[in-house]
Amino acid sequence: MVRVVLLGTGTPVPDAARCGSGTAVVAPDGWVLIDCGRGVTQRVLEAGLDLRALQAVMLTHHHSDHVSDLASLAITRWVAGGIGPLTVVAPRGPCARFAERCLDVFDDEAFYSQAPAAAPPRPTVDVRSFEPTSSPAPVLAHDGWLVRAALVDHHPIEAAVGYRIDVERTAVAVSGDTAVCGGIAQLAEGVDLLVHEAARSDRVSPQLLAWNAGARSVGGLAHELGLRRVVLTHLLPAPLTVEDETAFIDEARSSGYDGDLVLARDLMVLRLDP
Repeated sequence: MVRVVLLGTGTPVPDAARCGSGTAVVAPDGWVLIDCGRGVTQRVLEAGLDLRALQAVMLTHHHSDHVSDLASLAITRWVAGGIGPLTVVAPRGPCARFAERCLDVFDDEAFYSQAPAAAPPRPTVDVRSFEPTSSPAPVLAHDGWLVRAALVDHHPIEAAVGYRIDVERTAVAVSGDTAVCGGIAQLAEGVDLLVHEAARSDRVSPQLLAWNAGARSVGGLAHELGLRRVVLTHLLPAPLTVEDETAFIDEARSSGYDGDLVLARDLMVLRLDP
């Protein structure tokens, strides 16, 4: 069975209940992480995920709430006994450059006597950058995992991508931040679960909706593709009451989507049968 663990469902706005973006796809023999924003490393520990079994981190774009915890994750994995470099997959450009440099500010003495003897002298990252394309293309394939990426529409941030993860006969698509667009539609076709950012259209500006998805448009995409299950995450603005949560669901339902619709909370776990 594959599990999706929502480690961070928030935005750049400080929120004690919601960390920055982070979604784990967990299979019996390992897991991958999509984005690593504020506080995600602590959520990994709270969720009981084995850092030594982390196959790779996939970054969608270089907004701070999607990448700011990457150094903490790499260090914590190393302290936990991770032997090799942390594999990071990122679109070429500022996102990949950030990942390559995230540990450079630490002198060697910052890590003195913190990890098991079998670990290397300091944590490292192995950044596998790729040139994003408008159609899904493989960016990681090994040990039964296949990850594909495609450009999404989060202008003026370049480049922003979404991902599709196939493992154990199960497929999950994660949007990153984007308006509904062709890239995420192609990634999400036929998936068992779509994890997509969503804004309440009545609470944000039209300018923001030009580069972020309203809940109704996410519901419309799910309806068009005939998806069984959708998670709304990276919620703008974060719901504070039951009425706020209902408003997100109602907006998404107004598109005609009648499948399983989940409003994300940190540490929520969704189980997917193949």
